[in-house]
Amino acid sequence: MRPVRTEFDRKVLHARQLLREARDIPASLVADEVQRSWSRSIRHGLSERDRVLFNPVSAAQLRRINEVHRTLLGHAEPEMERLFSALDNAHWVLACLEVGGNIIKTLGGQSAELRDIATVLRPGLNLSERVAGTNAPGFALEERRAIAVRGSEHFLEEAQMCACAAVPIFEPSGALAGVLNASRHHRSASIGIMEPLALAARAVENRMVAALSAPLRLRLHFSAELVNSPMCGLLAVSRDGQILGANPLARQLLELDTLIESDPCMETVFQQKVGLLLDTLRRHGSTPTPIHCHNGVRIHACLADAAPTRVVSVAPAASYAVARASMSPMLLDPELAQRVRQVERAFAHDIPVLINGETGTGKEVLARHLHEVGPRASGPFVAINCSAIPASLIESELFGYDGGAFTGARRGGMAGRFEQANGGTLFLDEIGDMPLELQARLLRVLQERTLTRLGSARSIALNCSVICATHRDLVQRVDSGEFREDLYYRINGLRITLPALRQRSDLDDLIEHFLAQELASAVPPLTLAARHCLYRHNWPGNIRELQQVLRLGVALSEGDSIDLIHLPTELTAAPAALPPDSADRQTHCPDGKATLRQAEAEVVLSAFLRNDRNVSATARNLGIARATLYRKLRNYGLLTGEG
Repeated sequence: MRPVRTEFDRKVLHARQLLREARDIPASLVADEVQRSWSRSIRHGLSERDRVLFNPVSAAQLRRINEVHRTLLGHAEPEMERLFSALDNAHWVLACLEVGGNIIKTLGGQSAELRDIATVLRPGLNLSERVAGTNAPGFALEERRAIAVRGSEHFLEEAQMCACAAVPIFEPSGALAGVLNASRHHRSASIGIMEPLALAARAVENRMVAALSAPLRLRLHFSAELVNSPMCGLLAVSRDGQILGANPLARQLLELDTLIESDPCMETVFQQKVGLLLDTLRRHGSTPTPIHCHNGVRIHACLADAAPTRVVSVAPAASYAVARASMSPMLLDPELAQRVRQVERAFAHDIPVLINGETGTGKEVLARHLHEVGPRASGPFVAINCSAIPASLIESELFGYDGGAFTGARRGGMAGRFEQANGGTLFLDEIGDMPLELQARLLRVLQERTLTRLGSARSIALNCSVICATHRDLVQRVDSGEFREDLYYRINGLRITLPALRQRSDLDDLIEHFLAQELASAVPPLTLAARHCLYRHNWPGNIRELQQVLRLGVALSEGDSIDLIHLPTELTAAPAALPPDSADRQTHCPDGKATLRQAEAEVVLSAFLRNDRNVSATARNLGIARATLYRKLRNYGLLTGEG
């Protein structure tokens, strides 16, 4: 396949011509890291037209490589398979390379479209920069950091058909172990696999730490909510407190590489006696405990064997990344994040979960997340809205039917949603609207874990998780006779109520999160007037409405500040009442409306207090200069004798 010649490639080809002419290359044409790699390739004596990617690899050479790097392969192969399964039909070929640049494992490339990519990434081939010039895995091994190399950025012409992303893998000692790489045909300047690839690499590193012969392991993170997640730092220690190994995040959090000792111990790192520290951790069990480190950083930690890990280890690495990304708006609120963690644990033990919440609060997002981190993550997620299907059809939708069961039935019959969810998760949304006559059959299926299709006498065994959700008060509906009490107790193993947006304390965090989602580059700041308008709105559509409002603001502002004119008219036409906690601070004009000055003062004060009176953080949050913020704080009497 001939390489695509996009505007991106034309810039890179221009840069290559300047390189041949030994002229300076502007950073606007090609990134500095690519230029460094090109220079190294030339120093290695390579030519752009060299042919090395399709050279044969001997069986003896391949056996020798696999024998030497059997341990790395054993840790990497399961995570590669999980990632490859999650990528589905995304047309990627995965490869793992050892520290010398030799490929030890490849996945994918069976289709005709990817056959040439798979040939390049065959086991035994060496892709180090000294052999193959500029390429993603070669660069990652050379500079020990992740990179994407696309099209004409590759030094060798024969590699320019590829777009590659690579992430280094580090041993528990901190030494480089190898690299994970994903390649496909080059189509554009964008590449969207870096995050799941990085998460898979972190999972390989965690396997290495888990494989160490260590009696104790610590999970740690600066955020308590992430201590029991795949994103945590892992520390393997001996009983006398010697640190035997750590994953990269733990090494960074604890700054292990800056310590003078070659074999650091817990007493040095955590500045307290080993026995006292371990007693504290054991006493708190699975609850993360705050600990101060030698570098002044406060982290949270728990013993890895103090809590079951199945909640966070059952999902494929890439799936967990997607689940966490979609859940991130909920996890901004610490209280809600803690409740979600409890629900995850309950769901992992097959305890039924009932989700309450208004429309738009994220009930299905939470349900999908629970599936992705639950015991049946590898199976399907099947959702059905019980209020959107006519009562006459919902039974066949849920339980299916055999051919000839009724007039118009499909020949051969049809599997219902329960059957479709077998091995996975069934999400029954708006279960409070399910017809009363159908609730008895649903209860029987949930109790017996078998079902019978309409028109059939054959029982079908079920093995699926069930999550229910509703915006209604089911206790009230039980009292009124509209919902079966026995079914209510069957589906309500653990109930979580998702708060309405107007009840949440993290509106600012949500605003910044969704703005960052819309733009990969600098986020256009909200003007104070626009931000105050968002504060005053009642948000009947909840998180879904907020996301759409900010998406519109980003689109209409075209990269500039988002002002009132960029917001929907229903938000700006008539101001809503101020929140109760600001009522005693407002000053009114004769017509009863708060003055713009007072509205701005409220926004500034709210941000100032929310950021613990940190001027720099507040200025960043409001999207204004520090000098401007100082002036406003003094003008409004919010800053006296400071800064």
